[in-house]
Amino acid sequence: MLIINYKMKKLVLMAALGLFVASCNSEKAAEATTGEAQEVTANGTGEAVALVSGSTVAWRGFKTYVQSEHLGTVNVQEGFFEVAEGKLVGGTITMDMTSITCTDIGDERKRGYLERHLKSQDFFFVDSFPTAAFEIVEVLDPGVAAKYSTVTGNLTIRGTTNSITFPANVVASEEGVKFMAPTFSIDRTLWGAKYHNRDDATIAESLKDDLIDHSIELTINVKATK
Repeated sequence: MLIINYKMKKLVLMAALGLFVASCNSEKAAEATTGEAQEVTANGTGEAVALVSGSTVAWRGFKTYVQSEHLGTVNVQEGFFEVAEGKLVGGTITMDMTSITCTDIGDERKRGYLERHLKSQDFFFVDSFPTAAFEIVEVLDPGVAAKYSTVTGNLTIRGTTNSITFPANVVASEEGVKFMAPTFSIDRTLWGAKYHNRDDATIAESLKDDLIDHSIELTINVKATK
């Protein structure tokens, strides 16, 4: 009798599901370049400008093999930008992960179920990690013909920190700072956000994480005023 182990069964099932990717998967935003956490040297060198209260970061999550997505926001709890000689040189954006909200589900019961699930240990585990933070490491000015600066910073989610690099439109003036990053994606699993991430998970439980796309899209549009 042929014996197929757990990993082989999962591989076979995923290969079959993969046949549908080309026709079913929705278009994704470009993924931010991700690497090890980097040393922050800029903080404290410039003038600190506080973020405007009420700012949010928009998110989008979706399934890999079917046309299904959800949209939402997470509140910015606090933060600041540092400006030196008219340029953005540092800063931190702290997000309140307990405020994760889904904005595309009208049914209150279904919306509440999804929000509770996102806040659970399966994903962002907000009971243990109530905040996430992005700390700027470096901002490279755009070239003559370029529209966006290149921003590198350390993103901490669930107590795990990785550096990410993405384009952003950065405007520093006498009034403050406007920071707008076109939508980009990150791989949530690099921050430990994995559905049923345990050795004894069943095939069905593990496949659920593969059916939910590992990419999460983020859109950052915040400002700070003096």
